[in-house]
Order: sequence, then structure tokens, then C-alpha cells
Amino acid sequence: MSDFFYLQDSRSNVGTGAMWWAKDGVGYTTSLDRAELFTRERALKQFESRETDLPWPAAYIDERAHRGVDCQTVHKNEGAEGEAFYAFIEGDWNGNDLIWLTRSLSRSSDLGKARTFTREEISDLLADEFHVTPMEASYIEGKARRLISVSSMNHREALRGVNLKLPKIKRQRLRRYLSNCAGCGRFLSQVQVYQDCPNCGADNRP
Repeated sequence: MSDFFYLQDSRSNVGTGAMWWAKDGVGYTTSLDRAELFTRERALKQFESRETDLPWPAAYIDERAHRGVDCQTVHKNEGAEGEAFYAFIEGDWNGNDLIWLTRSLSRSSDLGKARTFTREEISDLLADEFHVTPMEASYIEGKARRLISVSSMNHREALRGVNLKLPKIKRQRLRRYLSNCAGCGRFLSQVQVYQDCPNCGADNRP
């Protein structure tokens, strides 16, 4: 994986999750498991055609990834039975990701920080009016996917680690169309064509 790259669409994130080019050209995804892997050459070529598509070394990203659960993949009636549970906060999300009660009873969208509760502990939480929904742990584990928070990413550090320097993109300058004054021959800008010549006063309007 040392010479493979993910391509980030740096124009937007979903919550704190970075967006990546998806496999088979089907748009963008936060899931690293669905993200396209690029060779160094392909990644640089795409960056040169659109500089908001940032190449990231796959190994760097994979080392910093965490697991999250997209709320759109979870159905309450499917994960209600069991002996071990995670508990997500009702009405709270990180982008599309569910927010979990952690071991310290704080909040995080990182499933790796979530606490597992017994059925009795869940009953106590609900009795104490915690606004949570319990979901069977193995059901949730099956819905988790790898993603990465943009706060865990440093582009300069990542590229330095693989000795990659991005080329400077030459920005196209707007071409200014000039005309000559019919009276004195002086160059006129596109705006000045619709005014009297500032040098001789001739009317150059078409």
C-alpha cells in the first residue's frame, strides 16, 4: 500500500468525515472500504486536472481511520434483541454518523470508543432518562465502516512521508481583448470600447 493513494474531494466533508473518490467512478464516499485506490501516476494526473482532488497516501489514511455507523444503514427493529448493546444518542449525528455513549458516558461517533452495555445496564440508562436507543452490538459491528476525520489529517506530513511533492498548477489568466481607437489608434480595453476614447474623445461604440 506504500505507493497507492486515495483521492480526497477537498471541496466538502460530511460532518467531520473526509470525502473520497469512490470505486468504479460512482461519485464520492466517506467509506474507505468503498474508496478507489490510485497509483501515484494516476493520482498526480487527476490532481493536475483539478487541484481540489488531493492525493493522500493510503497507508497514512488507513493508520488513522476509525469506524463509524451511517444512520441510513441501521433499522431499530433489526437490532433490538441480544445480550450486549451499544447505545446511540437520539437526535444527534456527525454528518450521517450515529453518536455513541462512550465508556466515560461522553459522546463520540467513533465506534471504537463506544461502551458496550448489558441488558440490565441499558434498562438503568433508560430509567435515568438518558435519551438513547440501544442496538445489539454484533448487529452494529456489521454495519460499521472505516472512515477518517479531517482533524486527523495533515497533508504536508502525509506527502513528506512518501517523498511526494505536488506540482504547482498554472492558473489560466483571463484573456483581455483589446481594440484600437478609430481616431488615434490607441489600444482600448473591452470596457473602453463602449465609451469615448480617453485620449482623443472619439466614439468607438460598435
